[in-house]
Amino acid sequence: MTPSPSVVADPATIRLDERFAVRLTDFPPNRRVTVRARMPLDGRLWESRAVVETDDAGRADLDEQSPVAGTYERADAMGLVWSARRVGDRPAPTPHTKTDGNVSIVAALDGNTVATATVERRFADGGVTVESVDNPSLVADLYEPPGDGPHPGVLLLGGSSGGFPSRRAASLLASRGFAVLALAYFGVEDLPRNLVGVPLEYVDRAVEWLATDDRVRSHPLGVVGWSRGGELALLTGSRCERVRTVVAYVPSTVAFQGNSLLEDPGSAWTENGGDVPYVPIDRPPGFRTRTALRWLGGRPVSVRPLFERGLARTPPERVTAATIPVEETDGPILLVTGDDDRVWPAGPLATRALARLDAREYPHSDTHLHLPAAGHDIKVPYHPTTERARRSMRLPGRSLKLDMGGTPAGYARADARAWEATIDTLSAGLVPE
Repeated sequence: MTPSPSVVADPATIRLDERFAVRLTDFPPNRRVTVRARMPLDGRLWESRAVVETDDAGRADLDEQSPVAGTYERADAMGLVWSARRVGDRPAPTPHTKTDGNVSIVAALDGNTVATATVERRFADGGVTVESVDNPSLVADLYEPPGDGPHPGVLLLGGSSGGFPSRRAASLLASRGFAVLALAYFGVEDLPRNLVGVPLEYVDRAVEWLATDDRVRSHPLGVVGWSRGGELALLTGSRCERVRTVVAYVPSTVAFQGNSLLEDPGSAWTENGGDVPYVPIDRPPGFRTRTALRWLGGRPVSVRPLFERGLARTPPERVTAATIPVEETDGPILLVTGDDDRVWPAGPLATRALARLDAREYPHSDTHLHLPAAGHDIKVPYHPTTERARRSMRLPGRSLKLDMGGTPAGYARADARAWEATIDTLSAGLVPE
């Protein structure tokens, strides 16, 4: 009896930050097969496609064979995930349920479905728990790994969108064995409404809370932050003795002004009631008019020139005062940047910081992972990257599209490399051998 064609997805059950393979077996030899994938994620439906040719034995391996057509170009089974595009704007049938993130795979010959498979993807390992922190001075959630503690502790910081940091990143880090304090520091509850004048002492209290919780190993602690949260992570590592490992995604190594494109609202951060020294952005002539025209035309705006002009036009002594003393961190440092970041010059600033560390013979590991074809929106891996190049920024009464830079394939490779380096860095700094 002739075997029926089949799609093998291996493994069939994984976490969202893990890879799976896709192989076709027992298909007619030397035929083109259309492989389609569909997944509900973040309240939307996403679809991708790859057309591959079977070999003389009727087999094809998507990790070894580049598609002859489809939504991605290079051999990579995970291309079915990262190259997926939203199917219109309609909600997924089952958003935010246990099926969110699952990948349904269909293989078709001559337009007829001949084989299917499903990959069940979990947001966290079984046993990961989440609870709101019972402390009136903090707005935070604690993600606890399964198993007996105390666990190595990590403070997690989001970026300029405000509110809580990525719950996805928090649950995935907890699945890797870290107790994660996901801290909001503006834009929610009674915290500052905007990223202006955020007290660094608030982060100090979060570090102390994490260090004194019985479920967490008190010393050393780590911190992971994205964008403005990466800037805050570097500030935290340089000033908190308990924090001995820092991972900063697309950060600035210089403290900048608070969030505003049209004025200087003062420093994003305060210490002892006064502004942390900062560099203001500098708007070129006609910036308001050009931005308004791009907004009206629905075109994205790159704000990187504002930060570059600010650095170039600010007196050197003020830039020096605003430079974060990363060399005062007493442990591993990982800086992750993209070479097409169009939000701010994270790459050049990270290069300067590591040069300073090298000049001072920094005794711990320090790495700058500068990733090609990636922009400002590097995230945890194995999610659709097709909408990363631009992001909406909410302004009073309007929404402005920001040019983030990067390509879908570049982000996919960057996400995977950065996440692996993140886990390695945290493990080296926080997990005893």
